[in-house]
Amino acid sequence: MRILVDEEYGFRNWIWIPDVENEDQLVEWWRSTMTAEYVDEFVFYDITEMEGEWEELDAFDCRMDESYDGFAAIHTSENTHLRLGEDTYPVDGD
Repeated sequence: MRILVDEEYGFRNWIWIPDVENEDQLVEWWRSTMTAEYVDEFVFYDITEMEGEWEELDAFDCRMDESYDGFAAIHTSENTHLRLGEDTYPVDGD
């Protein structure tokens, strides 16, 4: 899976390839791992703390298109979320 990631409101953009095989596994991982504490204490300071492969994108390469399976916005726990199709998954499963 390939997820387009917006870090801190456009500070940097990434391709994230999580260590999962399908969407259900990604949602399960997100719900169990992306707690407010984890995001605010680790991911906020180094987004690559999230498991998987990371590739930083050039500003001109950060458009959502069919080559991505989803989108994530990563900042603080209050505004971090994962979007897969029409479904959005905030931190802590809110």
